[in-house]
Amino acid sequence: MINKLIVGNWKMNGNLSLVDEFSQTLDARVILGIPSVFIAYAHLKNPTMQIAAQDCSVYADFGAHTGEISAEMLSQVGCKYVIIGHSERRQTSNFDNQQNVFAKLQNVVKTGMTAIICIDESYPALVDNQTKEFLKTNLDKVCIAYEPLSAIGTGKVPSLKDISETLSKIKNTYFGVKTLYGGSVNVSNAKEILSVELVDGVLIGGASLKLSELNEIARLS
Repeated sequence: MINKLIVGNWKMNGNLSLVDEFSQTLDARVILGIPSVFIAYAHLKNPTMQIAAQDCSVYADFGAHTGEISAEMLSQVGCKYVIIGHSERRQTSNFDNQQNVFAKLQNVVKTGMTAIICIDESYPALVDNQTKEFLKTNLDKVCIAYEPLSAIGTGKVPSLKDISETLSKIKNTYFGVKTLYGGSVNVSNAKEILSVELVDGVLIGGASLKLSELNEIARLS
């Protein structure tokens, strides 16, 4: 298991004290997705930390877009990755449709950051032909995180065979893109999930708020 990606997603959790704690002893292999308000602070506390944003604006330019945060702004405060199209955002807003997720993807890659596109069981409808063509020439700047809806926050993880078969289809469809698995990943099941050959890494939700568990998962990679 060499060079597996370990990505944590705090979602709308955390505070400055938790950022302080993680900035001191977080395993250097971990990519940590934190709320955007903490990104600049975390980068100042530990400039070597690999930081991911949990979303970015569909707008690439600066201007009258109140409340929006562009990919360019995120890159200037130490962000290296951006999670886009997470199912929780797709479900709570019609704004994260195919067209807008593709725009966000372009914005992220243009800055030199890496995009982590989240998809679920309905992935053929979530990654359109434009995105497929874009992936052909930007494979080193894009990962696809497969998060089945049945596993997010439920504690239920598909069988290793099911995970492998789905990731095989995704890699065959999208030109061998790096694939992550997400959905109820924790310290108890991470080792066997990471042992799956086609799993290039994991996207971790709730367990990523516990520094000791996240570091232990990183050591498994």
